[in-house]
Parts: sequence; C-alpha cells; structure tokens
Amino acid sequence: MHVRHPGLLRMPAKQYHADPSIGHSGIIRLLKSPAHLREALDHPQPPTPAMAFGSAVHTHVLEPDRFSEEFAVVEKFDRRTKEGKEAAARFEQENQGKTLITSDELATLTRVRAAVHAHEGAARLFTQGEAELSAFWTDPLTGIPCRCRPDWFNGTAVADLKSCVDASSRGFSRAIANLGYDIQAAFYVDGMKAVTGTELPFLFVAVEKEAPHAVALYRADPEIIEVGRKKYRAALQLLKWCQDSGCWPAYQPGGEIELISLPRWAANADAFEFDAA
Repeated sequence: MHVRHPGLLRMPAKQYHADPSIGHSGIIRLLKSPAHLREALDHPQPPTPAMAFGSAVHTHVLEPDRFSEEFAVVEKFDRRTKEGKEAAARFEQENQGKTLITSDELATLTRVRAAVHAHEGAARLFTQGEAELSAFWTDPLTGIPCRCRPDWFNGTAVADLKSCVDASSRGFSRAIANLGYDIQAAFYVDGMKAVTGTELPFLFVAVEKEAPHAVALYRADPEIIEVGRKKYRAALQLLKWCQDSGCWPAYQPGGEIELISLPRWAANADAFEFDAA
C-alpha cells in the first residue's frame, strides 16, 4: 500500500542527487571540512563498492520490482571466440547504465532480503508505505535549500535500511556515532516535518552484511535527534558562511600551527612497560 503526501515527490535517484540543494551526505562532508564538500561538488566520484552494495540492498529489499532495471548479474563470456565476443557485446548493450553485480552478490542480496522479512517488526514496517520518496524544503534560519530521500515512509514513521557489520545495539550505536547517522536522523525528522507538518519517529533497520545477516529494528532516541540536530544546524550556518564569503577552508583556515597529541587510548605508556624481573 502506498502512502502519499502532497509534499513528497516521486523522482529518479539521479534527478534527486543532481538537485543543488544540500542533503545529509553533503552535511557530513561539510563537517569534515568545507574543502571536502567543495571537492565532492566540483568533482563527483563514482560510488565505491560499499556504496554500490548498499544501494543494491536497498533496491532488492525495498523495491524488488525495480531491481532488474538498475542491476545486472555479470555473465561469463569466452571472448576468444566470435560467438563469445558477440554475446558479450549484446550483454553490454542490453545492460548499459546498469550496475553490474556477481552471482555471489545476488545470492547474498537474496539472503539479506529474506532475513529482513523474517524479522517480525521489519516485515510489519515494510507492509505499508513507499520507498525513496523525495522531500525538498528551505531551512528557515539560513535560507539554504535542503533535501532528503527516506528509504521508507509509511505516514507514521521514517525508516532507513542500513547494511552494517554489527547490528547489535552496542555495535550499531557505535556506527551511529562514527558514520553520522545521528545527523541523518535529525535532518530527516526535521525535513519531513517541514514538508508534512508532522514530526515522526526515525527508525533504523540494521542488517548485517555477513551471514547469518542478523537484523535489528531501532528507534532513534531523543538524544540522538538532539545531538544530530545541533550538528546539522551548525553545518548549515557554516555552509551559509562559505556561500556568502566564497571561502571553503580545510582544517586550518588561518594556516595556524596546532599542538597535536596522541589519542587517549594510545597515551597510556604504562601499558608498554616491560618487567624483566
């Protein structure tokens, strides 16, 4: 069942990503440094293998009917023969523009999808709603155009499917902190509120990349949203300054010399003492 809202748009991913508004991935780059965001905007790079796999997981689980439109399983051809060369040429022509995956990767995707739907909460979540709707709004404090594209929206929650190494609560909470998922959660919650008028909970559906592809369903708590909101609001203020000034500095805008120290975990010299007695 589809859940539509006048402010949510259905559009191809390429059209969405080509829009000049800022999304959460741009915000995460900006928080590394404005120079990193400027580089990504000026010289966009093709997706990494990890990003391509994550995209394949999303499509295979959430939009299986569209999977064959975007992905193709690599076939083996004997290019030493005329027939093999012709077959390879036909394959390349028929699958132009698609992301190529191996048969082993397809088998993994099939197992991941089965694991997600075997989780009672995740299966119930995905019985109603729609994938990959796009939302656009203008941040009222900075005037910066913003965008988000939730993996899943069902009118009562915003959900994101995350392939990960560790889906346990302890492991995935570390991923939230390390990968900026708190920023995404807050940005999406506020963005969807700007578009729909309703503040909805943000859910993570975490599924492990390796067998047995354990699945866990989490709701972002208020602290995640509050911390993520402070980060993205600071990022929008910084982006406004960069746009107004034309400056996109890296780590040391003034060329200063900083004092650098060992990280706390490496600073305990006592752990390396050797007792010869």
